[in-house]
Amino acid sequence: MLGAPLQERSMHAQTLSGLVGRMMIAAAVLASAPAHANPARLVLTTEEYPPYNMSGPGGTVSGISTDIVRLLLGTAGVEYEITIYPWARAIALARTQVNTCVYSMSRTPEREALYKWIGPLVFNDWTLFARSGASRPQNLDEAMLMHIGSYQGDAIVAFLQTRGHQVDVAPNDDVNPRKLLAGRIDFWATGRLIGQYRLKQQGIEGIEPVLNFNRTEMYLACQNQMPDAQVQGLNQTLRALERSGAIKKIYASYGYTP
Repeated sequence: MLGAPLQERSMHAQTLSGLVGRMMIAAAVLASAPAHANPARLVLTTEEYPPYNMSGPGGTVSGISTDIVRLLLGTAGVEYEITIYPWARAIALARTQVNTCVYSMSRTPEREALYKWIGPLVFNDWTLFARSGASRPQNLDEAMLMHIGSYQGDAIVAFLQTRGHQVDVAPNDDVNPRKLLAGRIDFWATGRLIGQYRLKQQGIEGIEPVLNFNRTEMYLACQNQMPDAQVQGLNQTLRALERSGAIKKIYASYGYTP
């Protein structure tokens, strides 16, 4: 090492510094989180909902929520597997299959008793998107007579329908930006970050956010036979990770501020 170039020695020092930092975070979290012997292996279901959960390179699953869940379960010593499904199937599996959880799930009164809840993992601003130059409603009431696009299984659908709105429900959210451009819907209702991500991903211009109408928190929702002690332990571990600053670092790695 004495003969190593300066750049190499510098990189080695940075690597050691990063390793020490991660070890300190892990030690702090483990010291404050309860231990549970031999937790069951979890099957995790999710959907394509970037930047929270999405397909990564080589068949992996990535995203802000995914990275938080991986860190949480890794810290807690829980083995898991993650599979992407259409959203309706993802939530149905987590409702009916033991040791199965789904993310990123908005916690609503209708869903409250169906799952055990770990989180919140992230927040989600529900937003109306419109064609550039279109009228901007000041609130949801001003959009009452307009056709709003969403997709099957999304909590936004029930939220709008119970308030009397006409919702055009698509099989998935990918199609809604082009439906909006084509004039088949007047507004597209989705999460603000995912809306901006989809527009960039599809190379679409001429659509912009016009109204944030609700903020929700999204969770890891588990089949309701999961032991309460395990749910409590995972929630405590998540809080410890938040205090350590590890969650903010995940957000920052995607260019966002929580």
